[in-house]
Amino acid sequence: MIIIGQNILSELVEREKRLSPAYGKTLERRVSAWIQEVSVANWKKPVELKRIFGTADVIEGNRVIFDICGNNYRLIVKFNYNAGIALIRFAGNHQEYDKIDARTV
Repeated sequence: MIIIGQNILSELVEREKRLSPAYGKTLERRVSAWIQEVSVANWKKPVELKRIFGTADVIEGNRVIFDICGNNYRLIVKFNYNAGIALIRFAGNHQEYDKIDARTV
């Protein structure tokens, strides 16, 4: 899949590396693994995604909520399965996640 919005992930990783270098590096590895997995995927429907990311939550509007780094961070991605596009809409910690509506962000 083509991943759009990787800058959102980069900004989160860089912020967390400044706040906690060791934990930020762990987050960086996990985000990198997520990018690697999604970039080679060719999912046509959410059930295929769930085979790889079983804990991901599929919500309305072709959006998926991923738990990252031991569920300390959330990632919201809107998928266009037919076009093979993953559009990152949000990446942040739980406090930030609680302030948004995953269905509309």
